Amino acid sequence: MAGQEEDWPRRGRRCLSRRCRLSQVKLVKGADERLLYLDFDGVLHHEAVICTRKRGIHVSPSEAPGRVLFEWLPLLEEAIEPYPALRLVLSTSWCVRPGYGKALKRLPAALRPRFLGGTFHRRVHGLAQADFRATPRWAQIFNDVQRRQPAGWLAVDDDVADWPARLRRHLVACEGDTGLSAPAALEELRSRLSGLFDSS
Repeated sequence: MAGQEEDWPRRGRRCLSRRCRLSQVKLVKGADERLLYLDFDGVLHHEAVICTRKRGIHVSPSEAPGRVLFEWLPLLEEAIEPYPALRLVLSTSWCVRPGYGKALKRLPAALRPRFLGGTFHRRVHGLAQADFRATPRWAQIFNDVQRRQPAGWLAVDDDVADWPARLRRHLVACEGDTGLSAPAALEELRSRLSGLFDSS
């Protein structure tokens, strides 16, 4: 009996340790799923986005007259509609400012449940915003890919500088002034999505 009493704390610690590991696994969403890493500026609207105290975040009327936020979002919604299993991850500076939650509220309510999170998250990065901003976009995304371990992934972005050759097959590159409104970019997204799911 004494031996059993001494063994109980060790068994309890092992159980608690296992529960902790399982809870950590559950915190990482996107494992074994197919993910699309989504930028905002230069993809869903013109890249000339500014933030002022009076108007908040908006497209610069002097740099891109007539352009508005999320004007090309319907093109994305149409492209991903055939793939209800596709999950989205925000890979935009909006994750830092105004923050993931506020950024998500800018999107249609029907689209929000598809999102798993962002490449920047305070639970992961703490308050190291400057370090995150200084990290190249491709590295921000790939670090998140390594953390989530998806079954497959794509990134649609206009920040295409220095992407390693081995990762270019995952990138749908946009021009900052046309984003997904450019027929070539939209067609490439559709083709890459088809390939992502045809390979399942």
